[in-house]
Amino acid sequence: MDYIKVVEENLPDVSDARINYEGSKIVVYTRNLAFFLTGEEKIKGIVDQIKKRIEVRIEPDTLPSTDETIRKIKEIIPKEAEIEDIEFEPDFSKVIINVRHPQLAVGESGEIVKNIKKETLWIPFVQRVASPKSVPVDAIRKVLYESSRFRKKFLNEVGKKIYTTEPKETKWARVSCLGGSREVGRSCFLLQTPNSKVLLDCGLSTGASGEDQYPILTASDFDIKSLDAIILSHAHLDHCGFIPYLYKMGYEGPLYCTPPTRELAALLQMDTIDLMQKEYGKSLYTSTDIKEMIKHTIPLKYKEITDITPDIRLIFENAGHLLGSAITHLNIANGKRNIIYTGDLKYSLSNLLDPAFTQFMRSECLIMESTYGGPNDITARLEDAEKELVQIIEETKAKGGKILIPSFAVGRGQEIMVILDKYGVDIPVYIDGMIWDASSIHSTYPKYLAYKLQRQIIDESKNPFESEKFIHVVNWKERQQVMENKEPFVVLATSGMVNGGPIIEYIKKFSSDPNSALVFVGYQAEGTLGRRIQRGDKEVETHSGDKIQINFQLKTLDGLSGHSDRKQLLNYIGHLKEKPQRIAMVHGEMSKTVNLSETASKIFGIDAFAPWNLETFRFL
Repeated sequence: MDYIKVVEENLPDVSDARINYEGSKIVVYTRNLAFFLTGEEKIKGIVDQIKKRIEVRIEPDTLPSTDETIRKIKEIIPKEAEIEDIEFEPDFSKVIINVRHPQLAVGESGEIVKNIKKETLWIPFVQRVASPKSVPVDAIRKVLYESSRFRKKFLNEVGKKIYTTEPKETKWARVSCLGGSREVGRSCFLLQTPNSKVLLDCGLSTGASGEDQYPILTASDFDIKSLDAIILSHAHLDHCGFIPYLYKMGYEGPLYCTPPTRELAALLQMDTIDLMQKEYGKSLYTSTDIKEMIKHTIPLKYKEITDITPDIRLIFENAGHLLGSAITHLNIANGKRNIIYTGDLKYSLSNLLDPAFTQFMRSECLIMESTYGGPNDITARLEDAEKELVQIIEETKAKGGKILIPSFAVGRGQEIMVILDKYGVDIPVYIDGMIWDASSIHSTYPKYLAYKLQRQIIDESKNPFESEKFIHVVNWKERQQVMENKEPFVVLATSGMVNGGPIIEYIKKFSSDPNSALVFVGYQAEGTLGRRIQRGDKEVETHSGDKIQINFQLKTLDGLSGHSDRKQLLNYIGHLKEKPQRIAMVHGEMSKTVNLSETASKIFGIDAFAPWNLETFRFL
C-alpha cells in the first residue's frame, strides 16, 4: 500500500502538505496553521484506516525565530521547573527543553506542553537534565542535535524501505546463532525471513581471546550489506560491544533500542575503546564509529509498536535486567508467528527495576537467556544479600580495612549505591570509573525505574545517586589521594569482572592487607581476572603483566544479580500469558543451557533445546 498517497487523498483541503516517511512514522509538514492546531480528529481517522502513526508539524521555514521561541517558552514554563537550556532541531520542527523538574514543565495532563505548541508552533520535547552532571551524556546528546539533517534523510530512507518494498509471502522464519549459544558472551542472533534480515544484539566476550571474543560474522548467512536492522536488548558489552564495528565495516541501517540503552551503550563503548588501547595497544573501533551508531539509532519506548521491515513489527517490553533493558517481541507477517527474545532478564523485584514483563498475547517462540539456569543456581533473597553487604562493610571497617567492590558501570553500580544509601552506611564511599556517568543516565530516565525509585528521583532531595555520602573520583590524581587515605572506606569501581579499569589499581594497593576485603557482587566469566581471584588463586597476573599477591579477604554476594536464577527462569515461563511452542535456551554455560532446556521440556511439555553456535533453527 502507498500510505503517503492514502494520506494525501484524505487531506484534500491541505494542498500545501509535504508528506514524508520518518522511520515507521508518516509526518505531514504544513503551512496551514489552522489544520496544525485543530486537525487532530481528521488525522485520527486516517490512522484508524491505515494503522500507522501520523504526526503533523509546521514547515520549518514558517516557524518563529529561535530567540522568540525561547522567550515564549520561558514565559509559559514555571520558573520552579528550572530550565537549564533549550535546543532546536529545525529539520524536525522540534524544540528540546532541558529542565530539572519535567513534571512542572509538562503540566497536569500536558497542558503546558500543549500551550507551547500552540504559542510557538514548534513541537516541544521536555527532557530531564542529566543529574549528577555528566560530560559523556552531554556529548551523546550533542551528536543528536548536530546530526538532525542527516537523521531526517536517514529516517526517510528507512521508511521508504519498510513501506514501498513489495514483500514476498513469508513462508518461513529462521534464526542463526552467531554467538551466545552454550556460552555467556558475544550474544548475536540473525533472524531471517524471505523479506528480512535482522540482527538481535551483537556483543563481545569479556575474558575470551582471539576470535572467540567476537560474533561469528563469517557465517554464510551473514551479509552486512543485506542487513535490514539491528535490535539491541540492552547496553551491556556482551550484547552491544561489537555494534560500532559493524558501522565501521559499512553497515548503514537502523539500530533499534530504548532511549536509555542508546546512551548507556555509547557510554560503555567509549570506555571499551580506552580499555582496549591500554590492554592491546589498539581498539576495534573509534569514537567516530560510536557517533555513527548514535546517528543511526531509532529509539523506542516500551510498548511502542513499530514496523521495522515489510514483514516484521517490533514491540519492546521491560526485561527487569538493566535501565532500559528490553524483551524484544517480534510480530512476523501480521501475527503468523510471534518471537520473544528475552535478552537478559530478571523476574523479581530489585531496588532499581520492576520484574520482567510476561503478559504477551502471543508468544509461540521464545529465545531465552539461561545464565543462572543450572540445578544449583538458586540465589539468596535480595534483603539477605543487602544485609550481608552491610555486615561485611561494618566488620571490615572495625578492623581498619578497605572494602573494594568491583562493579559493572551500569546496573550493579547503581544497585549498590541505592543499598548503601538506604541503609545509611556511615563510611566514605568513593565512586570510580563510568559508574558516576551511568548514574546520571539513571536519574535522567526515572520512568524506566521501579516506582519507588522514580519517586525518590523526582523528589530530588531523596535522589540516592546524589547522596552526599558518594564521592566522585574524577582522575588518576584523585585516585592516588584516595589510596593514601589511612581511614577505612568503600570504593565502588569498574570493571565488574576485574578485567581492567580503576579497580585494578585499588586491588594492587590493598591486596596484601588481610584486614581489607574484595567483595564480588556480580558474575565473573571464565577467563577473567575476577574469576581467577574468586576461585582462590594466591597470585594473579594482569593484562599488563603485573603480578598481584592475594592476601585480603574474598567475599561473594549472591542475590544482587540482574539475572534470574533457575527458579525465577522457570517461573517466568510458567507465568507467560501464552506458553510458547518452542524455547531456545541461550546465553549460558553449556551444562546450564542443556539442563534448563531439559527441565523446561519435562515441566511444561514444550519443545525446549539448547542450540550451538552456527546452528540455524526454524520458528516458522
